[in-house]
Order: sequence, then C-alpha cells, then structure tokens
Amino acid sequence: MNNGTAAAGEAVKYLIKKQLQKRALLFFFCSWAGLILVVVCVVIVCAIGIISGLSGSDSGGGGGESAINIAPEVEQYRAAVEKECKANDIPDLVDLILALIMQESGGKSLDVMQASESKGLPPNSITDPNESIKVGVANFASVYKSAKAAKKNVKETALQGYNFGSGYINWAIKKSGGWTKENAADFARIHSNGQQRPNGTWMYGDQLYVEHVMRYLKPNNGENGGEVEVIKGGNKVIEKAIKEGSAYIGRSTYVMGGGRNQSDILKGIFDCSSFVHYAFNKAGLSLGNLASTTTDTLVVRGKKVKYSNIKRGDLVFFDTYKVNGHVGIYLGNGEFLNCQNSYGVSVAKMNNSYWKSHFNGVVVRITE
Repeated sequence: MNNGTAAAGEAVKYLIKKQLQKRALLFFFCSWAGLILVVVCVVIVCAIGIISGLSGSDSGGGGGESAINIAPEVEQYRAAVEKECKANDIPDLVDLILALIMQESGGKSLDVMQASESKGLPPNSITDPNESIKVGVANFASVYKSAKAAKKNVKETALQGYNFGSGYINWAIKKSGGWTKENAADFARIHSNGQQRPNGTWMYGDQLYVEHVMRYLKPNNGENGGEVEVIKGGNKVIEKAIKEGSAYIGRSTYVMGGGRNQSDILKGIFDCSSFVHYAFNKAGLSLGNLASTTTDTLVVRGKKVKYSNIKRGDLVFFDTYKVNGHVGIYLGNGEFLNCQNSYGVSVAKMNNSYWKSHFNGVVVRITE
C-alpha cells in the first residue's frame, strides 16, 4: 500500500469516527431530553390531579361532605331542599340539611324537619313536607347566620342551636368560641336543672345532636344498593334491624305498654320490648305476636349465651323494676340500642353506672 492510499484510508477512518461520536452525543442528549420531558409531563399531570381533587372535595353542596349516607325516603326531598337553601342564601348546605332531616324524621313523618315547634305549634302540626322544609330551612338559615360569628365549628354551632334553640349560639361563642361537645353537655346540664337520663345525658334537648346529624355525612361506597348504613356489621337481618331502630333515635317517646299498634309506631311511641320487636320485624324476623310481646317473651325467643361471647345483635337484659325488666340490642364496643324511660330510643353504654349496676348477665341470641 502506497502512502497516498494509506493517507486516504486514515482520512476515511477519521470521518467515520467523528460521525459515530456525533451520533452518540446526539443519542445521549436526545435520550436524556426525552426522559426529562416524560418526567416533567408526569409531574404536571400529577399536579393537575391533586389540584382537581382538592377543588372537587368541596363540591356537592355539603360544605365539604359531598359523599353522604342518606336514605331514599329523605333523598326524595333534595330538590325541595335545594330550592329553599337557595332562597335562604345557604346553597352550599343542602347535604347538611338532608342529614338533619335524617336525624329529625328519617323521612317517615310529614313534618320532615320537625319544624312545627319553631312556629309555636305542637309537634307534627305541619302535615305538608314542603311546608316543613320551607319553615325548617328558614329557621336553620337564621341560626346559621348567628353561628357565623363563631371562631370555630360554625356548622356544628348552628346544628346544636337548631336543637337547643338560638340562645345556645351566643352562649357557646362567649364561652368557647363556638360549639364543643363539652359545652353542649354543659348547656344541657344547666337547662335540665341537673337531671340526667338513664343513659347519662342531661334531660334537655339532645346534647349529642351534632354527632347524630354528622354520622349521615359519612361516605357510602354504594354497597348494598347504596342504602344507609348507620353502623357497619355482618348479619343482614341484624344490620337491617339496627338501621330501622336507629332511625328513631332522638325522635321517639317511651310509654310503658306502647308500640303495640300502628298508630303508636307512626308516632314513635314504644317501650323497650315493643321497640326490639319492631326493629327485628322490619328486618323480616318475627319475635312473636306484637300485642303480647314483653321482656318475658323475648328472653326465651333464642338461646342464652355467655356475656364473654356476646355478639352484635344479641339481646341484653337488665333487672330494673323486675327481673329482666328491660331489654336492648347489643351494638358492639360496649354499647346497646334501646328504648328507655325519659329519652326514648337511644344508644347507651353497658358500663354506664346505672346500666352496669342493673345488668344481670342475661344475653339472648335470636339470630346467627
């Protein structure tokens, strides 16, 4: 090979090497640029998703609680509630009002918001649901306007004021800056003159009203047809019985011998045994003839189990005015649902001093 040929060969090699280096650098920079571009796009998409999620969490008219646990009997009034909320300048509180209706009537009374008394009328005087909503929403809007002066818990302050009366609002704001569970109990204690119900609450209004309303603003994931589930559990009969019974919390009256005809039931009048019969009957489980149902008939309806083996839905008995004189439905976590003197249907604690001293250890399982 002569010198000219060798030189030409070296020149070709040099050019090829330079081209390869350029392509390598181009591939390197393009690859990193592509990777960076992908990362940037991912970050942007995530940011948009987060922002959308944050803005969407306050939609739905519930003041932040857009997913609610409302029964069809109440949901049917959504349009009427929306109309009145808009008319009273509280359009964002639709879901809160629906939850309030769940607590007040469960949609099972014509005076769905139990608004008669705010007009100075006897309970259930209003017989048109739309009129009840019109009066009730206007009343709530008024207390909500007053509650806006609170430094905290504005909605809670308004809710408790709806139950206790508007006088609570200024009192709570002055005392604690707004509603607290403690000052609600204190207000009830003062106005009950220190008289307590058997479940330990004070005999004035519903000091747990906020809790009772807010439970209906808990999300329902759509299972079981989207039906309201007050408390989660297993056995469908038991859950249905607890759901039906819980609908009367805070809107029922205890009458010895009551609850044994349809008229009483519609008015929310029960005694302890007729209430248990009603709840399970609504769930499709008969506990015998309603007219003759007593604690004595219920105590032999199922099998007795040890308290150490107690399950949700079991019946618990107490020696009150007689042996097995009172009965309730065990919920779990040391609580039971019952209809009791002075307070009507309510949730009580097994370790409450009164119930603890009267519990006789009798537990009856009526369904597995």
